[in-house]
Amino acid sequence: MNPTILIVFVVVAVIGGIEERCFLPNDSGMCLASMPQVFFNSTSGACEHFIYGGCGGNENRFETVEECEQACSE
Repeated sequence: MNPTILIVFVVVAVIGGIEERCFLPNDSGMCLASMPQVFFNSTSGACEHFIYGGCGGNENRFETVEECEQACSE
């Protein structure tokens, strides 16, 4: 991703109130469970489904698309 575009996105996000966790990368964690979850893809600007392993990972993880959009959409 072009660094200029990323900087612009971060500035818009801060002004728009997007939570910091929305900029963390997708992380399925270390365990082997298969739990459907949602993360905010800061490259595409959309909430997307992924499989969470059940432990570890990061805070960019939501139960529903609606919860993700509320936290991460402008």
